[in-house]
Amino acid sequence: MKFHTLKIKNKNQLTTDSVELIFDIPEVLHTDFDYKPGQYVTLDFDGVRRDYSLCNSPLNKEWSVAVKTTPNGKISNYIVHELQAGDEVLVSTPHGRFGIPSRPNEKRTLLAFAAGSGITPIMSMLEYTLQTEVWVNFYLFYGNKSASNTMFREKLNHLKLNYPNNLHVFNFYTNDPQEDWIFNGRIDKAKFDLILNQLVDINEVDEAMICGPEEMIFELAAAINEAGIIQKHIHFELFNPKIDPTKVFPKDEGGIDEVEVTVVLDGETNTVTWNREKNLIDTLLDADIDAPYSCKGGICSSCLCKIEEGEVEIGENFILTDADYAAGLTLACISRPKTPTLSINFDAV
Repeated sequence: MKFHTLKIKNKNQLTTDSVELIFDIPEVLHTDFDYKPGQYVTLDFDGVRRDYSLCNSPLNKEWSVAVKTTPNGKISNYIVHELQAGDEVLVSTPHGRFGIPSRPNEKRTLLAFAAGSGITPIMSMLEYTLQTEVWVNFYLFYGNKSASNTMFREKLNHLKLNYPNNLHVFNFYTNDPQEDWIFNGRIDKAKFDLILNQLVDINEVDEAMICGPEEMIFELAAAINEAGIIQKHIHFELFNPKIDPTKVFPKDEGGIDEVEVTVVLDGETNTVTWNREKNLIDTLLDADIDAPYSCKGGICSSCLCKIEEGEVEIGENFILTDADYAAGLTLACISRPKTPTLSINFDAV
């Protein structure tokens, strides 16, 4: 993950409290900023970092993120109310693992559940899939307070007109009463059960995506799995997680207290002393090594790296799979040293 200073080409008002920022990417950086649908970039404001999903199809060759204000959100309020077209922002190259495999030659059914700004990575996957898969049925269940509060409402309407046989959008509102009561209120397990009974045949579903508040994600992921979709076909991304990175490991957990660790990053090799009281990311930053990070809580995958020698203990996370563990991958932010020698490579992932 590398950072580049980019100019904001356009700023579009999506709702009263959300905007879309379109970045001006010089042609020489197009390859660096190639991305897969569902990935995100990290914006750095004087050392304060925030992740925002790219919300366009990669085929559009337009790099944009959508930002919605949050209560007491200093960065989000600054972006929505103060940042302007022409301003420059420090932006990382795209990263992240949220996404679905592309199946352009197959007929399949996809489910997507989003709430509020959770629509942003879904928009990228939705548009790309419609552009590349002729036989897809894409069902989007989208929750908001009201129609006027709905991000990308106009674009979704435009996509429905262009792909009437492929895209099926169902809006749920908590503050706007609708004629069909099923679409009133939040999207939860009870709503999911009604969706299966009235709108979708779960036996035809190939992949499911979820992005929104943590509680909604866990509730729907469990419900989808119970309905018959296996875990590897259920994809989700968390934002505003409630996890406290400092509490990932119990304080009385044993292990190596201190280790000399060799770190490969951006083609350079450094050796640092790593004390288990700190995570590896903070250790590297303290040593003036510009390690990739964002959440520091096992959520975003920015600090994914490969263990080439030694072992680490890994805390709770929502990223790593059994295949990742087998391949020796870890997240630096939630790792603690377990062996006297350790070598970690950020460039090998």
